Amino acid sequence: MTRYPISKKYSYILLSINPPCADALKLRKAMQDGLAETFGITASGTYLDILWIAESGSEIVIRLYEEDAPKLMAAVVIIPASPRFSTIKQTNFLPSLSLSKERFT
Repeated sequence: MTRYPISKKYSYILLSINPPCADALKLRKAMQDGLAETFGITASGTYLDILWIAESGSEIVIRLYEEDAPKLMAAVVIIPASPRFSTIKQTNFLPSLSLSKERFT
């Protein structure tokens, strides 16, 4: 049996959102706008998945390629527009984000 290595590794980022917002499209648009302002229009096309949004809209978990994570983390904390994002944790291992039971219930 031949094994093929995974060509791309993912990075997972837990962000807080202020003011809270549970609208996935609005959040994604804010991230894309931040990437465009910070790194140019090409960076706004960065592939990312929204994996989870807290019911209260105060936190979000996103997945993106490992090499794009530093750009996104820089872009979302710089943008002055609402909603504001703050990085809580970034990891390459998704289960390490679930530190508290109340966070993902």
